[in-house]
Amino acid sequence: MGLTTRSAGIISLSSEYTFHILGCGAIGSSAALNIARMGGLNFCLYDMDEVEDVNVGVSQYYNDDIGKKKVDALYDHIERINEDAVVYRYCERFSEYYPQGGKEIIILGFDSMESRLDAVETIAGGKWPKPMRIIDGRMGAQHFQMYIINKINVKEYKKTWYSDDVGDPEPCNKKATSYCSSMTGSFIANAVKQVVTNNPYSKELTFNFPTLMLGKSKLS
Repeated sequence: MGLTTRSAGIISLSSEYTFHILGCGAIGSSAALNIARMGGLNFCLYDMDEVEDVNVGVSQYYNDDIGKKKVDALYDHIERINEDAVVYRYCERFSEYYPQGGKEIIILGFDSMESRLDAVETIAGGKWPKPMRIIDGRMGAQHFQMYIINKINVKEYKKTWYSDDVGDPEPCNKKATSYCSSMTGSFIANAVKQVVTNNPYSKELTFNFPTLMLGKSKLS
C-alpha cells in the first residue's frame, strides 16, 4: 500500500504483530504513530487520562483533542494514518494486558517509574503468554533512556529502575520537550524494526541532547 511504499525495503510489519502501548502520553503517542506509519496494524492502547492543554506541547495531540480520552484521541490519529489498523482501547488503570494471539510487543510509555514497575510485575506474574519484547522508553526534558527486555524478570528489571523521587527532581517547567518525545518515538520505532527483522539491537541506550552523546550497551 502507499503508506509503506518508501519503507517496505527496510521494514514490513505483518499483521501477526500487536503493539501494546502502556501510557499514551508523550512517549506512547510518539511511538504509536511512528509504528503506524511503518505499517503497524494491531494496537492495544492503555491509558486512563484525558488530553490536557499541557499535553499538546510535548505529545502527538492537538488543541481539538483536549478533553478527549487519550486512548480515543490516539485511536483517531492512528486511523487517519492507516484506516486498516485495528485498535483496542482500554481507558482504565493498567492491571492486565490483553494478548491478541500473535507476537506481542509491549511499549512502556508511562510518565511514572512506579507505574512501569507495577506493569512489569503484573506482566511477569500473569498466566497469559509472555510478550515477545518489552521496550521501556524513559524521557526527561533533554535526556532519553531505552531498555529492551527479552525475557521478563522483575529482579533484573529493578537493576535499571529508580524511584520517581530520584529520577525526576526538576520543576514542572523543566520536565519535557517536544524534541525529546519525538526522538523517543523514533528510537522505539527503530527498536521495533531491529527486533522484527532479527537484527542486532542495543539492550540499553541513552541519548543526551545538550551533549549530543549517544550511549549504548553491547548488542543483543
